[in-house]
Amino acid sequence: MSLPALYAGTRASRVLCGEAIPLLTILNAIAIGNRKSMSNYTRTTRTCPVSQLNPGLSQPIREFFQTHQLGDAETGTLKCCETLSEKSASSKLAALLEGNPDTTSRLAILLTPDWLIWARSGDRTGTVVSGCKLIGLQVKAFTARRTQYMQLEVSAFIGDSKEYVRGNLELGPELAAQNFCEEVGQAVLKVNPPVKRKFPRWMGG
Repeated sequence: MSLPALYAGTRASRVLCGEAIPLLTILNAIAIGNRKSMSNYTRTTRTCPVSQLNPGLSQPIREFFQTHQLGDAETGTLKCCETLSEKSASSKLAALLEGNPDTTSRLAILLTPDWLIWARSGDRTGTVVSGCKLIGLQVKAFTARRTQYMQLEVSAFIGDSKEYVRGNLELGPELAAQNFCEEVGQAVLKVNPPVKRKFPRWMGG
């Protein structure tokens, strides 16, 4: 499947489950940010219930929950945040060359007891929803040096795909974004506790 077709609004609940998909397609499908263009956007993040997400995100998310039999999106979500990204006027034309034509996009990230789910909606590229199970998931939260925006690095098997991918979900600089990333990290650590190394007896094991 080509990237234009994916960005045209094909939902990841259809794209990323049970089909063989090129690695590059999956990387774009999970709404990973382009490090080179991070400073071209102004991002703001807020935490909210699923019911208060932008309608362009909430309905595809509900469909994702139904497809994967995750129950009710509102009651099954532990934590939810939405990030609004707006491209600066000086970089709108350059975006056409960078392959990211969106001037405004929204990213919702949901944490459930078993999944991390995210949805990206762009004013030109459409909406994509995807997610991964917490089991086997690795996350790393950090602040981008140039922008001070929060970044959540995700390393996981996306949906039912057998491709292991890594990329960043980009949030704003707000305390809400920092707290959300911390809660995701704690949830992932709880499901994937560190493995205790066993040493030979001669080493005191």
